[in-house]
Amino acid sequence: MNKIIKLFLASSVCCGIAVTLVSCSDDDDTSLTAVSNLSYEPTMGGAIITYQAPESNDLLYIKASYTNSLGKKVSHAASIYDNKVEVDGLADETKTYPIAVSAVDKWGGETAATIINVQPGRSYINIVKDNLTIHPMPGGFTVLWENPVGADVSNADEIDDKTVGKPVYVVVTYTDAEGVTRTRYLVSKMRNAKSRVRGLFEGTYDVTYRVEDSQGNKTVESARAPYSVPPEAEFRKFEEREDPKGGTVKQYIWTLVPKLTTLQPAWDDNVNAAFFDGIIDSKAGGYHGYAATDASHSSVTYGAALPWDTEQMDVVVDMHQVVSISRLKAWQRAYHYGDQPYSGANQTEGVSDDYDYYQPTNLKHFKLFGAMTLDEDAWFLIKDCDIATNSTAGALPQYWTNPEYLGKTNVYMPTNESYQAALDGHEWELDEMTDSVRYLRVRMVENWDLSKRQVSGLSELNLYGAVLVSPEELAAKEAAASVRKK
Repeated sequence: MNKIIKLFLASSVCCGIAVTLVSCSDDDDTSLTAVSNLSYEPTMGGAIITYQAPESNDLLYIKASYTNSLGKKVSHAASIYDNKVEVDGLADETKTYPIAVSAVDKWGGETAATIINVQPGRSYINIVKDNLTIHPMPGGFTVLWENPVGADVSNADEIDDKTVGKPVYVVVTYTDAEGVTRTRYLVSKMRNAKSRVRGLFEGTYDVTYRVEDSQGNKTVESARAPYSVPPEAEFRKFEEREDPKGGTVKQYIWTLVPKLTTLQPAWDDNVNAAFFDGIIDSKAGGYHGYAATDASHSSVTYGAALPWDTEQMDVVVDMHQVVSISRLKAWQRAYHYGDQPYSGANQTEGVSDDYDYYQPTNLKHFKLFGAMTLDEDAWFLIKDCDIATNSTAGALPQYWTNPEYLGKTNVYMPTNESYQAALDGHEWELDEMTDSVRYLRVRMVENWDLSKRQVSGLSELNLYGAVLVSPEELAAKEAAASVRKK
């Protein structure tokens, strides 16, 4: 810094001598001494540099300048109240990076830099690349990884802008048997992350991947590896056959397990088996295609309120096949009988003209359990399914309190998006394939009505995944076992 001193003298009988000093600074001159006693501790993709700062009231901050792995010039500042500065973005732990550390005064003057050569620890994106695994599942892959600097939460819904943790970006590239190459971008801020690549046909895919951080640092591409994706099957619930007298009839594969099915139908035309009859509700003949119960119905002994989320609200099914489940879809009751839910008419002669989705008695929340035997300790939770928190359900209906609306106070007003979600079926994808399952338990947890006194259960439930033992194979095995017992 060139210091130019201009001295202005003026004489006066009344005044003595006046002196004005003007000082201008540039960036290479300061009264500060250089930063000294540098040392460092490697971190994942960087280092923490410790130093001794010059002792001066003019010190503003300490600056560390360097070129990161992407070739970009970076600088970090440290407070005068600290004795260390952290550098990052050094993705290659095999290299040594020169870091220039200097002191800056209050007028912008900067000392000569002291150089320290830093070899970083293994970058967290390389650590992620080392532990990342890919698991084929019907219709795609499940990708799992552990991020050592990710947020230590159990659910992605717990993460917000204040959550401490660094995100990673996993770029998966796959080529199918016909040579078509596609790329999927997966991102998570969780420490233990799971993500899926779905919508793939059966076949073998050559897969590579790389991991990136938010600054653009990238790992090298992984070696190409083949993965065989099995087909995703929709599990059969019945077979249709022609009957000489009755035309086309259904021969059910799924059947109820009466001794464990505790949900008591409130009306004769509502049956617990309705959710696997292949009919997603219907206007035909006023058909009630769903299980239903009522706490105050004379044929039901529940009492004044339903025992929600207990063994008394279960429908248990034998699928008569062994499967591994990857996802499920469920449909609400579609139509009302005797009332028009939204049109304003209290009574109709039959089926309503408008939909009954999200109406008070419709099922909002259920739990699906699976097991290979009917022993009580064999059951495990497959999915806790709440339509109100289903991320694929579109915009949820808004709760509306209007005492003048048909005399009801608990009304949900669906949007077009939520109607479409109900029409398409609410879908839940599992993070990974389940263990082997033969038996299902559907437990009613909650409806849309705050009174919780009545429920119209599922209209239909579809399950998807891999069939491990087909109904025909299982029937043959059971028949052979029966013969051996005799």
